[in-house]
Amino acid sequence: MNSKVTARTALLIGAAGGILSDVARGLADQGHPLVLFDRNEEAVTRLADELAGRTKIEVVVGDITDIPAAEAQLTGIVDRHAPSVLVNGVGGDTRIIGYADLDRSHFDQTHLENVVSTWIAIKVCAPRMVADGYGRIVNFASAGGRTYSHFNNAAYVGAKAAVIGMTKQMAYELAGTGVVVNVVAHGPIATARVAGAFDRRTEESKKDVLSRLPMGRYGTVAEAAGSVLHLCSESAGYSTGSVVDVNGGLYM
Repeated sequence: MNSKVTARTALLIGAAGGILSDVARGLADQGHPLVLFDRNEEAVTRLADELAGRTKIEVVVGDITDIPAAEAQLTGIVDRHAPSVLVNGVGGDTRIIGYADLDRSHFDQTHLENVVSTWIAIKVCAPRMVADGYGRIVNFASAGGRTYSHFNNAAYVGAKAAVIGMTKQMAYELAGTGVVVNVVAHGPIATARVAGAFDRRTEESKKDVLSRLPMGRYGTVAEAAGSVLHLCSESAGYSTGSVVDVNGGLYM
């Protein structure tokens, strides 16, 4: 069996994030050229410097939620690199806010960060993938988008549920083109941001949180990245519109 991996350019949106930075390492180790898109110039440059000896890297500093500017930047990326892999990893929230304390701005912001930003990246990148007859698109949802959440709020959960629905519709529209669109719904993963929020809890609160997790622990970043890497691979070609749950049994 031929296990050789074809090197394909991957565009990672929110590349400096805790899970996506590990995805970037995995793709770099497989020899895929990378375009790292993130608004945090310091963090994404640091990641690029780390990976520079492993593969070709381009850093694009931009805010995917600035839709007109992001569309122009993404168009340039497609023209220069024609990425075959797109991972949309922007959007996260560790705020526990009751429904009565939410306001319109919470919904507007989280919808922009999670749904609209994912849509614009696919809108720009997918047509070139279709023309090339190959594409792997992976969107980030959340276990909260599958059910309810102990750890977030209704605006965030609603946005992540919308990402799942949008992914399925886009997968349907692209089926048969060689481009597949899937979504990973992570549960609590011990990224630096999430672990930091956990550390700020009282000891009693920490015990309460862990008691709600069937495995009694947060997932590791490596565990979270593994499913993403599979969906980025050639072997994921017959999976489209699927939701991969990585949550330690929180949602079954």
